Amino acid sequence: MKLEYEDKQAIFEIVAARYFTTQKWKWVNLRTEINKIFKAHDEMNEQYASYPYVSRDWYVENMGSKNTHMCSSWEELKNLVAFLNTHAEVFNFLVNTGSRKSFCIVSDLKNLTEPQAMAIKEVRKLGYNTFVFLATVPDEIEFQLLQVRGVN
Repeated sequence: MKLEYEDKQAIFEIVAARYFTTQKWKWVNLRTEINKIFKAHDEMNEQYASYPYVSRDWYVENMGSKNTHMCSSWEELKNLVAFLNTHAEVFNFLVNTGSRKSFCIVSDLKNLTEPQAMAIKEVRKLGYNTFVFLATVPDEIEFQLLQVRGVN
């Protein structure tokens, strides 16, 4: 059976997530959880609107969703959301290695596309590192379909 592009991407993401986990890194799959980051941003703004005497940085630092966005200040969260609004489709993961936060692209291509190169240039301005997680998956996968019959 021939694997489609989407199938390969899913496999790449599984392999990358397993690697991040074995390294004990915190990570967020941007393909499946980006809306949680946007929601955290909106909730923080709602909290601040209700209680403006508490600093925005305090809200960001103490949010229950901090493990999702990994930000420690309002400025960082605001910049992250603005960046994701423009370039989210380029990256697969947001990763915190413990020493630095990084964006990650998973691919089987060594050469970056122009949108990827532009997004990497922009994200570096925000102080993030970038990983390209290269993996190889065959174009076709073999399988068998076995029928198990019940006993009469």
